[in-house]
Amino acid sequence: MKFIIVLFFSGLCLLSSAHESYFSFAEMEYNPTCECLEVTLTVSSHDLESFAIEKKIIDSQLESGLIEESLRMKMIDEIIFEGFKVYDNKKEITLFYVGHELFQDGNCSIYLKSESFDKTTVQLFYGLFMNVHTEQQNKLSYKQVNKQTVYNFFVFKRENEIEL
Repeated sequence: MKFIIVLFFSGLCLLSSAHESYFSFAEMEYNPTCECLEVTLTVSSHDLESFAIEKKIIDSQLESGLIEESLRMKMIDEIIFEGFKVYDNKKEITLFYVGHELFQDGNCSIYLKSESFDKTTVQLFYGLFMNVHTEQQNKLSYKQVNKQTVYNFFVFKRENEIEL
């Protein structure tokens, strides 16, 4: 009987920690003052933590990894910058880490800023977590004055062209 109870609760724990859908969201806008892009990426803390553990960047908790600068920058470089890239005429635009926030709802926002460049059409690669979760869907909202355009990214469509 004890075995059945333990098995039951183990199953509940597994079900409660897994989720069937995988999403990340980004907001991006061109700032004419710095002639750069400003980006907010919002991802599931659980997904980021699992992937960072799988890549052996952190041992356990995401929060501890984000506090320690060397681990945080390794996560940003090896996970975020590998899954979110901006190109201008096939030349990659350098992105810089600005900061992050962990929220009680289980999400993590990561703030990025690009190097300066002339406002033009860019190609955006947003394949974050798609190599791990084939169900991953990413959505970017590009904000302009009085206008917002939404772009969807799927495992079979990881790039979009965006008119700035």
